[in-house]
Amino acid sequence: MKRKDKVAPKRKGRLTTIIITRNMTLLIAFSVLVFVFTAVIISSFGDIKRMVYGVKPGVTLEARVLSGYLPLEVRRIIEAMADQERTAPKDAMIFKETGELIPESLGLDIDIDSTVNQVMKAKPGENIKLVRTVIAPAVTTLHFDPVYRVNTGMPFMAFAINVAWGEEYLPRLLEILREQNMKVTFFIDGTWAQKYPDVLKLLDEEGHELASHGYEHVHIENLNESAIKQLISDNERLLLNLGVRPSKLFAPPYGECNNTVIAAAASLGYTTVMWTIDTLDWNIKDSEKILGRIVPKITSGAIILAHPTEIFLEVLPRIVDASRHSGYQFLTVSELIKTE
Repeated sequence: MKRKDKVAPKRKGRLTTIIITRNMTLLIAFSVLVFVFTAVIISSFGDIKRMVYGVKPGVTLEARVLSGYLPLEVRRIIEAMADQERTAPKDAMIFKETGELIPESLGLDIDIDSTVNQVMKAKPGENIKLVRTVIAPAVTTLHFDPVYRVNTGMPFMAFAINVAWGEEYLPRLLEILREQNMKVTFFIDGTWAQKYPDVLKLLDEEGHELASHGYEHVHIENLNESAIKQLISDNERLLLNLGVRPSKLFAPPYGECNNTVIAAAASLGYTTVMWTIDTLDWNIKDSEKILGRIVPKITSGAIILAHPTEIFLEVLPRIVDASRHSGYQFLTVSELIKTE
């Protein structure tokens, strides 16, 4: 009978023994330190960013402490402060019931970009002010004061040339002005400009000042304010459409000027321009008579009224020579006004 060997029973599981060596302990400890260090760095990243990119310590804006603020945060604060400080300018105006002239008032704005830039560049402890800018009103009391002569202490004068006809003389007039090395102010009638846009463009290309003589050459002293404003605004729109940007100067047709005309022009930001010396070149055909009207009257700040006529072409060089011999120079009307 054969002998059966005994088989040891199978074990259902085997215990694994993990031996932690010294190197493994150090590795685990190092990993924990790296994790903690990384967590600390991440948690303090915002503070580091503010230290590097934020406002320097102790910097204030209008006594408000902005230390550590980032540019976007600074901008939001300045925008909020600006909203409380901004004021719109107020135009001068006339109370029609009493005729009282109410003066203009300046407006105030905040230059946000410049203020942000100054705050971010400020040294530690520096106090920064909002960068304030003044806004001028479009209409001032000066707009309600028609200009007959500019009160300047300088030896300057200006020619104001009304253009509602006489286009055949303008090319030669431009040649004379070029020869004399001088610029004048042409007051343009709208209906004329529609007929001769190429001549208008030529005046502009020569560098002369172009201003308004109204949309059409009509008697305006009996028009109401609304109709006069329409006359001026229609002409401005027309000239802009023809590629010309007129100065904010208005010479009333026929020289008709009253409080209604002045108020209408002023409400649109226009200054009413009259004259000091009238050549009467549309009526007088004797050059010596015209010279006699002008040369003895030349004075600082004078505005000489003329038109594109044959007789004006004849006397213009002699007027300029006599004026320059007496020490006078010629500017445009706007340039002359600015010297006041």
